Amino acid sequence: MKKLSLILTLGLALIFCLSSAATAGPVLDRILKNKELVVGTNAAYPPFTVKSTTGKVIGLDMDLAQALADSLHVKLKVKTMPFPELLKALEAGQVDLGLSGITMLPQRNMKMAFVGPYFVTGQGVLLKATMAATIRSIKDVDKPSITIAVAKATTGEEAAKMVLKQAKIVAQPTMKAALQMLLDGKANAVVADFPYTALAAYRHPKAGLAALEKPFTYEPLGMAAPKGDALWTNLLRNFLGSMMQSGTLKRLQIKWFKNAGWMKQLPK
Repeated sequence: MKKLSLILTLGLALIFCLSSAATAGPVLDRILKNKELVVGTNAAYPPFTVKSTTGKVIGLDMDLAQALADSLHVKLKVKTMPFPELLKALEAGQVDLGLSGITMLPQRNMKMAFVGPYFVTGQGVLLKATMAATIRSIKDVDKPSITIAVAKATTGEEAAKMVLKQAKIVAQPTMKAALQMLLDGKANAVVADFPYTALAAYRHPKAGLAALEKPFTYEPLGMAAPKGDALWTNLLRNFLGSMMQSGTLKRLQIKWFKNAGWMKQLPK
């Protein structure tokens, strides 16, 4: 009887697993079938996501992605792409999840599902330290003589256009290109996620950069998923809740925002 009971138990467990897979939505079904979690990222927003000297994508977002893949017992596959293409890939269902410091905006939420926030930030201003001495807020750089560099299709671009009515705003394909404009003296300031501006000032000490002390917007960052799969979104919500309640998310935030050891992995 015990042997029969064990067989029945295993059989019921197998039926349950098969049933769960069969009723999964398109995204979760694809993940389970391929035994692979495909995460899209821009890989240009440290400390959330950035390429190391070995070409590996690291950061807070990637640690979250790996933890999620491990919990699903599947392989993690990271696809890097420009930020505008990432949002389109999510809409088209070409990636299972987007993790790239993505702000949970209402207009984006109409096209994709968001779970979070897992971090709250805002837009900051990065500029030359000599200029920063006379700047107290974003309004102080709103002059016709000022050129502001931003990354295209980001909340930095949106915020700059909304707040700055007189300054010249130049959108670059990537955040790296926007920063390079400031380093080359072709822009007076960069508007980007506050952690990015603070980190950029730290990483380029010889350039004499400084970031304004506080962000001028409120931006909750979330995990972005293709629409049309309620079970996948629910799974993500439970996963993130577990990361928060267990203290794991807090430990990851300390790792990437309070400790500078990981910066040794970045290209100079």
